[in-house]
Amino acid sequence: MTTNSWAATLLLLATCQLLLNVAHAFLPSWVPGVPTTSPELNRYTSEVTSNTFDCRFSIGLTDAVFPINDFQFRLCKGAGAAEERVSLPGSDGPRPQLSSGPHRISTIKDGSFVTMGGLQTVPLTRAAWELIWKGNSQVGYLICGFHLEHDARRNDHGATLPAGNIYVTFPVWSKKGLEDEWTIKKNAELKCKEFERERDDQLKKYNTENNLLKKAMHFRNAVQADVDRDNASMYLRDDIPTKEDVLDIGSFLNIVKTGTVWTKLGNFHSNDHKLLGSASIRSM
Repeated sequence: MTTNSWAATLLLLATCQLLLNVAHAFLPSWVPGVPTTSPELNRYTSEVTSNTFDCRFSIGLTDAVFPINDFQFRLCKGAGAAEERVSLPGSDGPRPQLSSGPHRISTIKDGSFVTMGGLQTVPLTRAAWELIWKGNSQVGYLICGFHLEHDARRNDHGATLPAGNIYVTFPVWSKKGLEDEWTIKKNAELKCKEFERERDDQLKKYNTENNLLKKAMHFRNAVQADVDRDNASMYLRDDIPTKEDVLDIGSFLNIVKTGTVWTKLGNFHSNDHKLLGSASIRSM
């Protein structure tokens, strides 16, 4: 097959996948391949409701970051009028069946930062939240949306929190699912160490063996142990939070203390969002 034929084939496959993704967004949930709602979504939503957060935003992606401290808010039950809240990626996006639906956020204290002119507050309005959870996944996402009327910046040369709709996302794990992942990771770590010892042992035997046939056998065993270690290391996922990374958020859930701050360009049927910085939960 020529280079042009390969390129045409890859382009066709990519186009088909894109069309399938778009189609899935508008198909009913009973169609095979369409993401379905978690059977635990209602219970998890009840767990999250009424929790209070004290958050710090770190705005900026370089060294020129500025913090917005002491933003405190409560997750309330009930949506309120649609015009009183920002749009949300789940409820107002292509797959609303994965969302808990929109709920109100009550601001307890506006976030603030310090400039040469003194303490500046960051009033965030039209606040709403939702919980996104797909199928039988062990992890979902708490998404909080806010509206900022005017840009917030510490100085003319530093990072800016732009006016418009601002979103904060925190991963939320089921406790059982996270404990299962910790067990899998721990077992994988033990397996990796076991294969490393086997590899090192076979290499030592390879280096001291004079018989060419046995030498080749030890080398083959060392290579196989290294391959086995690589296969086991696939379960050492970097995206699994540690016990120090999470907080309890009810009887069945853990929330990851560090999340992202981002904004959306256009509607939620496209993927053109912009990362603004990070958010951390200091207390609940």
